[in-house]
Amino acid sequence: MSDNGPKPPLPFQAPAGTPIVGQPFTLSNVSLPVNGTVTCNCVVPGAALPFMASAPAACPHCRAVYVVAFNPQNGQLTIARAYPESEPS
Repeated sequence: MSDNGPKPPLPFQAPAGTPIVGQPFTLSNVSLPVNGTVTCNCVVPGAALPFMASAPAACPHCRAVYVVAFNPQNGQLTIARAYPESEPS
């Protein structure tokens, strides 16, 4: 007997190194303690931003600040992005 019912769609598989649309960064080379590089995907193609021991790394083009930290409660990396407040004139 064959199953001719509806089948779920195949998941989309992007080629390696392809940034996901809307993803503001690409994470690579991570080790524990949390060291690695993050590349900002802002309008100006950026270079890899190194971070050591979860210290903030800032993009020189758009000034976004990235912090990557390991969450031991769920075993996952947490990545935060923020923009510094503008200086009052």
